Amino acid sequence: MSNDSTDNRARFAQATEITTATYDRVARNYAERNENRFGRWAERMEQFVELLEENEARQPIPELGRPGDDATLEEYLQFVPVLDAGCGPGQDSRALAEYGLPVLGVDISQGMLDEAGERTARRLPKGFIRYALMDMRRLDLPDASCRGVWCSASLLHLPLRTAPRAVAELVRVMRRGAPIVVFLKQRAPDAEAERMVPYEHLENETGQRFFAYYTPDEARTLFEGAGVEILDVTAFPGTRPSDVAGWVTLLARKPV
Repeated sequence: MSNDSTDNRARFAQATEITTATYDRVARNYAERNENRFGRWAERMEQFVELLEENEARQPIPELGRPGDDATLEEYLQFVPVLDAGCGPGQDSRALAEYGLPVLGVDISQGMLDEAGERTARRLPKGFIRYALMDMRRLDLPDASCRGVWCSASLLHLPLRTAPRAVAELVRVMRRGAPIVVFLKQRAPDAEAERMVPYEHLENETGQRFFAYYTPDEARTLFEGAGVEILDVTAFPGTRPSDVAGWVTLLARKPV
């Protein structure tokens, strides 16, 4: 192992824990600032849902109605939900449910899940959602238990050395032919790939968040290593002054 790799391992040893603690504290503010996503997120979600429908046409999922309020996680998984990995306050989970989908939103931050629960109606007009505390590096889910994976702005909070483990977990829980969408922060070729960033949106909050940055080629390589078929990798600029780095979005599919 190189000295740089050793230094980064030590430097970011508690990156996930520090980031989670920050999100626990700022969850309300984050939720208020990120309730709606438009543009590339909406376009990607349309593509994602189309692929879900194509795969369901090949491999039909039994219609089971609506789960009971007291359904266990094991019972809920019988609906083969979409996994919203790193769901935060649930804005994407709610958008996915509007397509009539069953959604399982998981996050490592209890503060974020509390916000998600408060912001999600108990009975939705379409679809349904369950939230659960989980770490995407070791998902407490059976193999092939999800019809697809939506992973927006969450994998980027894991150090580069642990990202392949999380990607392998996401692919493990996808059923055959399932799509996956990921949004990552973009890295310029000469820019730092990992760093801690202060949370600057609350005057009295000094928490830190870890970010990993990827070029489109690096994102492609990461997911090709997990054995999925890459359908599209696109870079695009951010829409906020704070989005200096821009974004990379990847669309892939697990082999049938």
